[in-house]
Amino acid sequence: MYSCTPAIVSWTNPAYKPHKFKKIVVFGMFQRLDTRLAFEEEVVDALLAQGYTAAHGMTLIPPSYEVSSQEDMERIIKKENFDLVIMASNIDQKEQVQYHENYNGPYAYGAYGPYGGYDMYNYYNYRYGYDVYYGGYGYGWQNSGYYTEYTEYLIECQLYDLSPGIDPAQSAIWTGQSQISESSNIRTLARRYANLLIKNLQKESILN
Repeated sequence: MYSCTPAIVSWTNPAYKPHKFKKIVVFGMFQRLDTRLAFEEEVVDALLAQGYTAAHGMTLIPPSYEVSSQEDMERIIKKENFDLVIMASNIDQKEQVQYHENYNGPYAYGAYGPYGGYDMYNYYNYRYGYDVYYGGYGYGWQNSGYYTEYTEYLIECQLYDLSPGIDPAQSAIWTGQSQISESSNIRTLARRYANLLIKNLQKESILN
């Protein structure tokens, strides 16, 4: 197993004014049901541990339900008084072979593509249009070493503010991309990402 500490590169809507959210719903748009469940449960647990009121998206909109429109989705969410929506998906993954020259002091560098906002309904339905680029990520050492093989996942998270009085055109308030290396345990991976996500949202004053 290969793993590293993930980092988030983010964009915040300049029109967003920090305020307290009353109720948060978390959606994990992943192909595998167990991955979606792990992500939603770990993020919700991390939010609850910090004193926020949160719920799983799967309990609100089960996989068997086909969302017909943006209005349909907002109606379902607002009916339960949720005012913040967290959505995340795996938008890219790569099989990597890494050469390690020794065990000392890795350096890392990376590059991310630009943000391109999409409404909540289209994002939920996997209609991505990002010019995503995540490259140039590497490590350096000095002495001869060994090779490892692993998978890198590019996780993207979007936040939507559905508070009363918010202009729908400005509802997308935050986007973050994070590269995470594979883990033999999906729960461990989801928990690590969830804790990182909440810390970043608090640091950037999205969550108060």
